[in-house]
Order: sequence, then C-alpha cells, then structure tokens
Amino acid sequence: MPQVSLNEDANISRLETPYGLIRRRGTITVPSEWALLKIKDPNLLFVFGEEDRKDVLATDEKTLAILSRVLGEELAKASDLCSLLLPKKATKPRVSKKKSSLAKSE
Repeated sequence: MPQVSLNEDANISRLETPYGLIRRRGTITVPSEWALLKIKDPNLLFVFGEEDRKDVLATDEKTLAILSRVLGEELAKASDLCSLLLPKKATKPRVSKKKSSLAKSE
C-alpha cells in the first residue's frame, strides 16, 4: 500500500483521512485506490512501491481516463500508469566473459 505524507510546502500541518492522521513529519499507509483519487492534491506526497503493482494494474478504464486528464499523461492502459507511478525494476548487470589471453595462438 502506498505511503502518504504531507508535502514540505503544504499549507496545512495535519490532515485527517479515513485511514489516519497525517502530520507534518509523519507518513501513513493508505489503499492504492484512495491514493490514486487524491494523487493531484498539492499538499500530499505519495510513494508507490513494487507491492502496489497488482492494485495499480487493476485500475478500471473510467479511473484511467480521469487520471489521464488529471495527470496530463496519455494512459491508454493500466500498465502505462504503472510505468508512471512505480519505481523502475532493477536489472542485473550483464557480465560478459572475456576470452583468456593465455590461449596460444600459432
């Protein structure tokens, strides 16, 4: 579930939500659906993690259309929203095997 905190520039010092009280220096965990609906609130800062991927992928077309308009991004499918909100998956660096310089060349 996403973490939400008050933005440093927030003009409020606390906010009561259905999921708890957010204070200036604190964070709370909220459901993905609630976070998506509040994502453009200038007082709030949301952090989505890889564990939220399943919930974000379940976003319906109507909500995608609203988020597309609100965020100013083309969101044709839920995977586009995942690309926008979730951290990039870490990839393992490829290790290439070098040929041994000990091989005899005749």
